[in-house]
Amino acid sequence: MSYQAASESSLLKALKRATTLLVLVLFAFLAIACSKKSEPQASSDAQKPAEAQPVKDPQPVAVNACSLLTAEDATRILGARVRSRPTLPSGCAYEEKPPGSEQWESSVSLSVRQYQSAAEESSAWDDLKLIRHFEPGRKNLTVLNGLGKEAYLENVPDRNAVDVTVIVHKEKSDFQLKEVTNHTPAPEALKTVAAKIAGQLP
Repeated sequence: MSYQAASESSLLKALKRATTLLVLVLFAFLAIACSKKSEPQASSDAQKPAEAQPVKDPQPVAVNACSLLTAEDATRILGARVRSRPTLPSGCAYEEKPPGSEQWESSVSLSVRQYQSAAEESSAWDDLKLIRHFEPGRKNLTVLNGLGKEAYLENVPDRNAVDVTVIVHKEKSDFQLKEVTNHTPAPEALKTVAAKIAGQLP
């Protein structure tokens, strides 16, 4: 082998070593750079507070409203024989139904909300008061004493009929007992039945 060939071979070996070394150095720099980029992200992730779960409105528990408002109660309020009428699961309704009549008749209905805790009921009641404007002195609204923690009698003319409702707030529940009639309403009978219902709810 000539001196020139040996020198070329040695140069090639040196180039290969230099290339390998250069590739290793580049990989080392890339690894360091990548780890530095991910470190701030990890620390910023660690600094982020856990996202708060959305607060859900309290849901009322199931109540059999027709165990609280009977056909006899509805008859006392309306002063006539009644039949049951379909309503929401948390409610119960009866309507006056003379034999053979297909016309709209007077009705009485009960809707009940009962909660697991007094705090849930208090929150739901505050919302209802705000929506319905239950404020002493409001037109067509009378404060009732002796029924639960808070109670009102609402008397609202509605075209040819009148809506009379007793609204009662208790510790863990509230309810609305409503008479809709085109006759003279019976607020005293409504209050009597409401007192009976209030005695059966927490």
